Amino acid sequence: MKTFLYMFRRYRIATLLNLFGLSVAVATFYLFMTQVIYNRTYNHNLNDYEHMYRLEIYGNLFGDNWGCTICRPFATMLRDIPQVKSAVYYCPYVNKTDVKVNNRTITVPVVYMSKPGIEFFTGKLISGSSKSWGTGATAIVNRSNAEKMFGTANAVGKTFEAINNNDGGTIPITVVGVSEDMPDNCTVSNGLYICDNESGMTDWSEWSYCVFLRLDNGASPEKVVRGLKQGFMKARGISPEDEKEFDKQMKFRITSIDDVYFSGIGLQDKGNRSLVDVLTVASVFVLFIALLNLLNFQLSEVPMRMRGINTRRVMGASVGGLRLKMIMESVLFAFVALIVGVLLVVAFQRSESCMKLVSGDISFSAHWLLVAVMAASALVVGALAAVVPAFYSTSFAPALVLKGSFGLSPRGRQLRLAIMAVQFCVAFVLAIYIGVMSSQSNYIFNCDYGFNKNEVFYAWLSDEAKAKRETIRTELKKLPFVENVGFAQKAIGSGDQYMGWGRGNDEHQMSLQVLPCDYEYPQTMGLKILEGRNFNEADMKTGAYVLNKAAMQQYKWLAVGDSIGRQNEWGPTANYLIVGVCNNFKLKSMRNDNSRVAIAFIIFGPDMEQWGDRCNQVFVRVAKGQDKVEAKRRITDVLNRLDASQKYEMNFLDNDLQQTYVEEFRFISQVKFFAIICIIITVIGVFSLTMFETEYRRKEIGIRKVMGSSVGSIVRLFAMRYTVPLVVSFVVAAPVGWWLSMQWLQSFAEHTPLHWWLFPLSFVGVSAVVIATVVAQSWRVATQNPVESIKTE
Repeated sequence: MKTFLYMFRRYRIATLLNLFGLSVAVATFYLFMTQVIYNRTYNHNLNDYEHMYRLEIYGNLFGDNWGCTICRPFATMLRDIPQVKSAVYYCPYVNKTDVKVNNRTITVPVVYMSKPGIEFFTGKLISGSSKSWGTGATAIVNRSNAEKMFGTANAVGKTFEAINNNDGGTIPITVVGVSEDMPDNCTVSNGLYICDNESGMTDWSEWSYCVFLRLDNGASPEKVVRGLKQGFMKARGISPEDEKEFDKQMKFRITSIDDVYFSGIGLQDKGNRSLVDVLTVASVFVLFIALLNLLNFQLSEVPMRMRGINTRRVMGASVGGLRLKMIMESVLFAFVALIVGVLLVVAFQRSESCMKLVSGDISFSAHWLLVAVMAASALVVGALAAVVPAFYSTSFAPALVLKGSFGLSPRGRQLRLAIMAVQFCVAFVLAIYIGVMSSQSNYIFNCDYGFNKNEVFYAWLSDEAKAKRETIRTELKKLPFVENVGFAQKAIGSGDQYMGWGRGNDEHQMSLQVLPCDYEYPQTMGLKILEGRNFNEADMKTGAYVLNKAAMQQYKWLAVGDSIGRQNEWGPTANYLIVGVCNNFKLKSMRNDNSRVAIAFIIFGPDMEQWGDRCNQVFVRVAKGQDKVEAKRRITDVLNRLDASQKYEMNFLDNDLQQTYVEEFRFISQVKFFAIICIIITVIGVFSLTMFETEYRRKEIGIRKVMGSSVGSIVRLFAMRYTVPLVVSFVVAAPVGWWLSMQWLQSFAEHTPLHWWLFPLSFVGVSAVVIATVVAQSWRVATQNPVESIKTE
């Protein structure tokens, strides 16, 4: 221990830097593993999740893709299959609505589902019963929303008033049950759970529901799919002889609830198993890098300690005892690093900015097993890092060691450089990976979306505000910088799930993404009309469509000026005129090929009043070059003046697009964080290695200066030693970085090209940091008085 403390006092900066590097690595391991656990346990909180599945369909409405938003009759078919214990359908499009509780207006999310309701997912309610749910005006509410509405979770029997969209009046609704809150990593949303009208069980037209089922123990998913397929063919009048032809157009599958988050086809299915695997590897690898760095640090110390260690051997100390002592010193060092790492995690938790990098609960109490693994890993790293130095330093005859110096032994230098080369490889791979990620992020924000996203604000409207939209439009247009005001169900480009309609039959079958809006919405979003005209105010009385170019190209029988259902079996409802065609644009995220998405903007006519008022968001486009912050303030003031039922806060559409890619951007941030940590640890290793090497060669440096060598030539001597390892490491790392980058980019249907200049830029960036560290350290020794260097050697 005395030797350890001596080395700490003599090389304090290097020791503290390596302590900090190991601490950061330990903290990073814990934080990354909490994210791995968050993703791998998605939906594991659901009751009996091992036997729960979601129905998914290929073809029909979804074209050449799989989809999970389907129609309600499939739930009835599944319930008739013997191996299905129960089935429920659930609307993933959660809308916020205003409710009144004791003269207070509160905005809450509303979730529609069929019986058995939320108990299908939670197993049981924490209070109340679902027996009367769906009978009359009743609702079940989750715990946090119950506390928000009534100030207590004991809300059974309490009432609130919901606004009736048809006449503007209110309907008293009684709470019959309270459910436990769903966690963040769950497909099912929290909110007011309303029992859907059972009459929809025969409606084949609206594909807006997810169907979940629970199988009996030992049930075969393949047999369930087969039974569903036969039931569907029978219901649609398809004979068994036509089964092969049917299989070309439509397929069924049931996906385990454990896998739906990673399927990428649902509203919340944003998980990516490859990214989770990357985080898992990164979690372990950061400890491996810390192990290499600590090993290199202790190997660099060995020449300084060998004389003292072998003196103890001459004095009678056993080899085993000396080795154990060195290992325990390293374990103690790792224990201190573990304590610092825990403090770093605590500091991370208390930083709002840092918490944006992670999902879910990262507290130690929620991950006690992971804490134990983290502690054990840190101590194991400390022990392993000391094994090679302990055996190496005691492997020579004591007399030989006491006579000579092993500071510059070729074997020791080669081993240290080999370890450093591995760290260089990791740094280059991560630099390339980050460059590609940053390029894709820039592409996401700055590419042409086909609509105006930079000057548009939007906000959710209360039910009171929806009743006076024209007044809101008129007042907002009085502001000199406001150009257009439109209303719609939701923003375009803000997600992957929109209302889908499947219409027609035979050769005139259509699949459309449908967005209800008013007559000024396309103009507000800056969409260009390529054929026909835009909506006008008169269309509000009759109903009308504007389709995008992709829809017209896919369904060539459609024509501007004709009814959209002229050649289809649509029925009378929503069979309006196509008044215009707009340009293609990015309706969905870049995970999808937007050039193939058929889109229909629709103004609901009088025959669709039973669908309710779907235009629940206001969109305001301001002139270019305006002060957005001031414009936002003044628009908000107008809305708050006209509607006192809620406090408005306008959102920037371009900023809000980031929420569409929240998982990707969080992953990018995590990888950047990981890369910075690895580069920091690598720089610490370079600093320590250079420091010890210059210590070994102080006498040589002094003699070189006496013989006329300049400071610059000595610095170049040290810097050139790292040139070959850097070049070789980059040659190895470049193809690995290319492969990893391409794998990540494949998760986007639309992505940036892999620019060649990212590779030399990564090489220059990492090499510059390494060489700068070497130059700074070697400059310090090269500028010292050579007489002092020779005298103290």
